Amino acid sequence: MAETEFNDALKVAISANLGWGFELYDLIAYVYAAPYIAPQFFPKESYTASLLETLLVMVLGYFARPLGAILWGHIGDRIGRKVTWFVVLFGMGLVTVLIGFLPTYVQIGIAATALLVLLRMLQGVFLGGEWAGGLTITSEFAPSNMRGLLGGIAQGGAGLASVFAAAAVALATALAPTKDAMMSYGWRILFWFGVVPLIIALVVRWSIGESEIWLKKGKPAVERVPFLTLLRKYWFFVIVATLVIFGESLIYYGSIGYFGTLLPLLGYGGNAVVLASLAAGLAWMLLGPLFGYISDRLGRRKAILAAYYAIAALVLLPIWMLIAGGQLVNLVVGAALMGVVFSSQYSVLPAWLAEAIETKVRYSGIGFIINLGVAFSSFAPSISTYLLKTIGQSYGTVAAVSLVTIIGAVVALAFVLMSRDRCCQELL
Repeated sequence: MAETEFNDALKVAISANLGWGFELYDLIAYVYAAPYIAPQFFPKESYTASLLETLLVMVLGYFARPLGAILWGHIGDRIGRKVTWFVVLFGMGLVTVLIGFLPTYVQIGIAATALLVLLRMLQGVFLGGEWAGGLTITSEFAPSNMRGLLGGIAQGGAGLASVFAAAAVALATALAPTKDAMMSYGWRILFWFGVVPLIIALVVRWSIGESEIWLKKGKPAVERVPFLTLLRKYWFFVIVATLVIFGESLIYYGSIGYFGTLLPLLGYGGNAVVLASLAAGLAWMLLGPLFGYISDRLGRRKAILAAYYAIAALVLLPIWMLIAGGQLVNLVVGAALMGVVFSSQYSVLPAWLAEAIETKVRYSGIGFIINLGVAFSSFAPSISTYLLKTIGQSYGTVAAVSLVTIIGAVVALAFVLMSRDRCCQELL
């Protein structure tokens, strides 16, 4: 029976990995397409102004995520995990493909901009339920002494997203080898490519059963409005955990999630972008489960998260020196190290969150915390672009691009120390 339970839990973690890989791929694809989308949906005299407006649309999508988290968290806590988790994945995939078919500003004017904004916000609404669903159901299926390991596998989907992105960029570059071709139709390939991981994730996810813990502890004690119960009983943890996720996500959206826009600004070509994304994604995907497993073995989540954030604050600047140095080998090494740094923290978070919140409001709690934290961190690419174009000229490129990520590590460290640790205990 124990082996069967572990196999079921592993299947759920892999499904979460694939789903999260697809979902985050959608977001990365937007950043990669931003240099080509910018002049076609936000025509300005200045390219930098167009690019900043394009990145701010990404921010709008991110601020739709907490709303989606409340909506889908409510449904997931009241009706069940499986159906909710499947619906949000399908909805996200549909919206992504539609972005690839959008007419441009030249074709239909301001309506093109409005449609892009609308679809990005719909992406945010669906994503607000997808990531939360994956973390919730993975933690609920996992044996208590393997939540870190299986959570690390689930979170490794974010690294898989970088691999998907590298493949999509390589395909788009092959089919649209010139800048004019990328401006015309190449950027659309980045969104259409999302159909591939979507189909894989949907097939795997349909075979997943319902969470037994929710059936035993959540369904019999369903709250009328789970979100309000969450705020009443867990308000302090919601604040602390949201700020941890905010700091965590500043690291990601100031680095790996920003590579598609940042690296061309640093003078790297398309092949370099592909290699850097691939290096970061593979390091993240392969090592994430190991870092989660370490937290299981040590029986500590809070302490190990604090250690990882402290190390990140110290090593981010040297890593950025490698990335911004202009040499391809150093870029690939630096990107891989960035993947290691980020996955070390990211892999422990699912278990840390799930163990702190009871079953009847867990979907709502995890969803709201991670999506609100990420929403505020979504300004990172815009801030980094601005810093690179302003203070970077005076104080150096490395100082400009490293600042946001280092601040993120310090913020996450400060607030994770204020949390409780229920490592490896039975879920409430």
